[in-house]
Amino acid sequence: MKFSDIDFSAISRIMDSMSDEEKDKLNDMAQNMMSDMQKPQESEEEEIDDFYAFLGIKEEDYQDLPGGVLDALEAACDLEQFYSEDPEADFSASILFYCKALLQMLRNYHYPIYKNVLELDGFTNPATTTIQQYFLPLMQTETIHTLVDQNFGTPQGWVCHKNLLQQASILLSRAEYDFIRYEDLQSFKNLLIKEKGLLQIKELI
Repeated sequence: MKFSDIDFSAISRIMDSMSDEEKDKLNDMAQNMMSDMQKPQESEEEEIDDFYAFLGIKEEDYQDLPGGVLDALEAACDLEQFYSEDPEADFSASILFYCKALLQMLRNYHYPIYKNVLELDGFTNPATTTIQQYFLPLMQTETIHTLVDQNFGTPQGWVCHKNLLQQASILLSRAEYDFIRYEDLQSFKNLLIKEKGLLQIKELI
């Protein structure tokens, strides 16, 4: 049906023939339909606002990051909030998603450097790389010197980044075989978010 096919004069005649009570009911129905259509959008906007507010970050600082990174961060926040009322809860699931966001950043921004500049073995497909593969080479001082000599970041920046990856590796192992306390999660979040370790990945290149 086209817009031009609508007989507005007929609609007008129908409206004129209605009682005031019928018109009020019709208006209420139309208003309810409009409200229902707006609710999903409002709910989605509220969730986004809650996500950034929960982490205490500015949307403009993160909006250009890959979508998978933001999805993982949001999932980590949801899980953290879900378990936060239980002081004895295991926050391993939340750690996994924070580390997933970290790995997505590494694959997106650092994979080309490891493959083409450092020319390391095992970097044939970004989708199969792990946090350990990005962390272990940085244990060698020569690796950091090579990166800085090629105008990638600063020595201090790479050392901070190495410490972040080291913590991620430790917590991933504990999440798989042990237990993650709330305090452990907050300590890692401090490195990842408050100290901008996640954003620094992009800045190092």
